[in-house]
Amino acid sequence: MDQQLNIQQGKLLQLRHVTTQQYLKGTIHFVIEKNLFGQKELDEYYLGTTPKEDDFYTYFILEKYQPTNNDLELGDIVSIQNYGQQQFVRLNSSKKSEVTQQCYAYLGDEKHYFVIQPEKDIFINNCNAIDTSISNKYVRFTSIDNGYSLHSHLRTYKSENVSQYNEVTGYKNCDKNDLWEIIPVHENKTKNFAHKVQTFEPIQINSGNTIIIRNFWTGWSLHSHKTCYKSTKDQEVSLFSYPRDQNDYWIITKFNSKEKDDGTLRKNDEILLQHNQTKKFLACSNVQSYSQSGFQVYGLEGKPMKGFLLSEFENSPLRVNQPFLIKHLTKDLYLSQSNFQTESKIGTQQEAVFVEKFNGLCLWVLELITK
Repeated sequence: MDQQLNIQQGKLLQLRHVTTQQYLKGTIHFVIEKNLFGQKELDEYYLGTTPKEDDFYTYFILEKYQPTNNDLELGDIVSIQNYGQQQFVRLNSSKKSEVTQQCYAYLGDEKHYFVIQPEKDIFINNCNAIDTSISNKYVRFTSIDNGYSLHSHLRTYKSENVSQYNEVTGYKNCDKNDLWEIIPVHENKTKNFAHKVQTFEPIQINSGNTIIIRNFWTGWSLHSHKTCYKSTKDQEVSLFSYPRDQNDYWIITKFNSKEKDDGTLRKNDEILLQHNQTKKFLACSNVQSYSQSGFQVYGLEGKPMKGFLLSEFENSPLRVNQPFLIKHLTKDLYLSQSNFQTESKIGTQQEAVFVEKFNGLCLWVLELITK
């Protein structure tokens, strides 16, 4: 792996496929769609990979969703824009790719958001710390809309005008062909590119704020609604993909805060999470979830007797985009996203569960809702 420079949003980057050592490229060729009556040209461009390094169609700009700094890190949600075409990398799970019949990948007009996932676990020092740096690491770009990861292989396109390029697709079952290396483009190659310098300040989360609780690993948001579990009749809590809606809004408060408390939230504070729309409180059931992958999470009527432990990795005030764990105070359980659909089978929503052993799916970050 090459020695890497500082990797930031807004700067020109290349994405090199780990297995083939080829670079992601936005082509100048429109996608050709074939059917029983012939073929038609779509207003979408082929994505491919190429061994040619000095090609500005292999340059991309990553832009963070709700940035609080310019550095790119694991867990960030980003759009991926091709510099040559000024179009965005997109994955359409309802359409099949040309060669392997996997998820269709292309360049299109609208932004599509991906979460930057690590190749391996990010916990270090016996799980007492995490490493979110992407420097000198292989990563996955996984769509927060459909859960497919940007993928390539040694199969080339069948269409004559792009037959020199390896196919790029989306793939859901993680393997080595989903891994990419992010490489900064040296400034001497980008004389005509003007990097827009942005300045950000950390955004602190205080008791009483309305927030979105986003899963660090998947980019999905903790969600609830008036639908109840058939098994327990309690209000269902789930994970929802994208776009956000008001059923993703929660109010975070410090449990039994004192009158002179300044509202700052820190490591090991006891907190309550109240769903903004239904006013129910996040709670852990004594029964297993529908998938049996953990304890059921539900919305509780009325303030609970105990809150949850805000388990951070730093002893600084809680901030937007700062990973943390939500731990049950008495049961030694951790809030997590499961890999299974909810009991109600609403859309693509997945279960929220409490689990005994924490992993990457137990990490959360916050987005602040400003009124």
